Order: sequence, then C-alpha cells, then structure tokens
Amino acid sequence: MRGFFYQCVRALRWGIWAVPLAVSAHVVETGHATLSLAGEQVFVAISIPAAAFVGADDNGDGLLDPAEIQAHQAALVAQVRSGVGLEGDGQQAVWTQVVLTPAQAPDAAAPAAAPPLPQPQQLLVVGAAAWDRAPAVVTLDYGLWSPASVGASPLPGAPLETLKVKVVRTENGKTLAEEVGLLSPRQSRLEFFAPVQRHVANFARHGFDHILGGADHLVFLVALLASGISVRRWLALLTAFTLAHGLTFGLATMGWVNVPASLVEPAIAASIVAVSALHLLRRQVPLKWELLLVLGLGLVHGLGFASAMREEGASQLIALSPYPVWSIVGFNLGIEAGQCAVALALYALVLVLRRIFVRQGDAAWQRGAGALSMAMGAYWLVERVV
Repeated sequence: MRGFFYQCVRALRWGIWAVPLAVSAHVVETGHATLSLAGEQVFVAISIPAAAFVGADDNGDGLLDPAEIQAHQAALVAQVRSGVGLEGDGQQAVWTQVVLTPAQAPDAAAPAAAPPLPQPQQLLVVGAAAWDRAPAVVTLDYGLWSPASVGASPLPGAPLETLKVKVVRTENGKTLAEEVGLLSPRQSRLEFFAPVQRHVANFARHGFDHILGGADHLVFLVALLASGISVRRWLALLTAFTLAHGLTFGLATMGWVNVPASLVEPAIAASIVAVSALHLLRRQVPLKWELLLVLGLGLVHGLGFASAMREEGASQLIALSPYPVWSIVGFNLGIEAGQCAVALALYALVLVLRRIFVRQGDAAWQRGAGALSMAMGAYWLVERVV
C-alpha cells in the first residue's frame, strides 16, 4: 500500500503539473482526479486547490505550507472523507487510508541565498476505499470546492471551477474500461460505467431544468403559443422548434459549430420581439410560413442552449460522455418535456382567462401577453447589445 501511495504522488506531481490546466472562456480545470477500480477496492488520487480546505491556514496567507498540512493532517483528512463520496451500486465506500501532501515540495538543492519558492496552491490527496462487493456503477459525489464557488451565481462568462475525473476499471493489472467526466459546483455528482439509458435520463433532467430556468426561452414560448390557441398549431410549432434547436445544440456541443454568445443572446431577445410584434400587428401568417419562421428561430435558440451549457460546464460533460449522441438526445427530450409542461400550464391559464374575459374573447388577454413579452424582449435586446 505504501508503494502505491508513493507512485501516485510521483505520478501526480510530474503528470499534472507538467501540463498546464486547461482554461477556456468559461471553464477552468482547477483539479484532477484518478479513480482506479480493482474488484471491491478503489484507489484515489486527487489534486485539490488549497482554498477548498478550511481551518488549516494558520498564517492567513491563503496557502497551505507543509508545516500547516502536518499540523492539521487529521482535520484535513476528515474534510476529504466527508467531501469525497464514493458510491457503488447504491452502497457507500468506506475509506481505509488517506494521505495528504503538498503538490510541490521545496527544492532542497536550491542555494540558501535564493528567494523562497512559492508555497503550493494545491494538495495531493491519495487514498483507498472499499465496498463489500465489486460495483458495476460508481458514483462520485464531490464537495471540496473553493468557498467562492459554493452557492455562488457567477456572472455570464465568469470562470467556472471544475474537477476532471478519470475512472479506470482494472483486473489483474489490465485495463478493462475507462471513462472521463467533468465535475463542477453546479454538477457535483457524476456516474461512471452507467448504462446508456441512465445517461439519457440524467441529461433529460438537465434539459427539463434548463428550459424551465431560462426566462428568455419561456417568454419566447409563451409569446409564440399565446398568439393562437390551437392544439394542432401548438404541436406543429413545438415539434419544429425542438427539431431546430436540437440540431444546432448538437452541432455546437460537439464543437462543429461555434457562434459567440455575444451574437446569440441578442438574437434570442430579438426573436421574442419579432414574434410579439407579428401578433400585436395582427399579421395572420399561414401555418407553413409560421413553421419556417419557428425553424429559423429554433436554430438560434439551440445555439443559446449550447452557450448556456458551455458556461455551466455541461457541454464538456456531454463531449466527455461515453454516449455523447445519446446524451444530446436525452437533453433534447428534457427540453421537449419542459416545453410540453409550459404548454399545459398555458392552456390551463387560457381556460381561466376565457372565464374572466368571457365577453371580450381571447383577443383582450392575448394583446396584453404580446405587449408584455415584447417589452421584456426589447429590454433584453438593449441589455445584451449595450
């Protein structure tokens, strides 16, 4: 066991620090983890930012030096045990050993007159855990994030702290399977070696939550659907919208199409203004032309979905998935389910409004909905352009 720890520390020291951490406009890999499964045992090696640990920075410099690590070893180990959850087929693994060490040791060969080397920004955590039986599906639940990342709502474009994880299943020293994933404070729990249907279900939840949490997409849907109450029309428009945004979302997620968010976000706001204006001007557009319009606008909204997912780190999660196509399918199924939920809620509201505006008919409240959605779209358009 001791030889294993020394090998992991050496591999992390020269492997992780020899390669710069990957940085993009929205996602910053601040740590790496390797999980090696061997039967009912799992060996873990993680590089963790020192800022994620609390109660050990005695001198208040924001760093952890070797003396501080040694003095607070027990407390730091306890934080690792509680902050890194390993679940196999629903059963929690029991940690058997955890060791912490600085990511970079001071250079003993450096001359005494040389300025001191900067203290390590990260700690290397090497440990072992075990289950009662070898699991088929392994879940990593990670909570050791920097305080600034926990519970925060970063501005659009702000870097997102992530942990890149590689899980390897071995037997008799041979690699049987390998998966890579990306964790973040917004997605801190991830399954490995799960069947394809689990991937579809997980990303369907992503899609459902995303559409219900996207105010601009919801306003667009309400403006579109409220302008004409017909089940046939609604089904046709929602299907066209899903097909269009599913296409561009998939292409953008896989990296085959790349349009800056500075262009996509104003275009989404402009789509709300356009749909609302057509209604307020009482332009009667035949369904076939309306479908073409929705198809075009859906392509823009798909790029918006991809941009938002990229900021959340979820698009990288799809790209790293063993089933990227099925993950995209699951996300779009979740979007469609969310749209259907919006349509059902709107139809229930329509029934209520028809009772209230029994004499005026649908036109009274429809004009109000069109004016409100146009005002919101215009506000977002000015905000995103300026």
